[in-house]
Amino acid sequence: MPNGIAFHDGDLYVAAHHQILRFDDIETRLDDIPDPAVVIDTLSTETYHGWRYIDFGPDSKLYVAIGAPCNVCEREGFANISRMNGDGSDQEIVASGIRNSVGFDWHPDTDELWFTDNGRDMLGDDTPPGEFNRAPTDGMHFGFPFCHGADIADPEFGDRRDCSEFVAPAQKLGPHVAPLGIEFYRG
Repeated sequence: MPNGIAFHDGDLYVAAHHQILRFDDIETRLDDIPDPAVVIDTLSTETYHGWRYIDFGPDSKLYVAIGAPCNVCEREGFANISRMNGDGSDQEIVASGIRNSVGFDWHPDTDELWFTDNGRDMLGDDTPPGEFNRAPTDGMHFGFPFCHGADIADPEFGDRRDCSEFVAPAQKLGPHVAPLGIEFYRG
């Protein structure tokens, strides 16, 4: 399931659900594409929200969205945006409580991380909203699986935590949509 790509320092990175590969110095090798180097192969093999969206941040770290392996559940190591060095070392969680981000970018003036998040299903046709989120610092939690769209407690997990404990979206999107991607245009 390769779907995420990033280009950095002449190398092409390709993400699949369980791994990220790197094709070194790809532009000079298009006539004879090399075997890829494995950057990391310890990502989950679960395919529910298993597409991996990747990009390099202004800190030259490789970021990857790790979606929840379910509609709504609480599982360690999922529902986050992580980052690592370009060789796969030093992986760490940057933001958590993110059900399924399929796009992120950094503001061109502030270098702050912005990302989309697709809300849970089966709460009706118009709820919850999708989210457009801003993470100016590391370690922020955006509510999943406890809370959706800033103020909608989850029917199964919502009694465990209060929505006021989490970072509200910068913008609710919807009424119930699946935002696909984000890019700041740099002038």
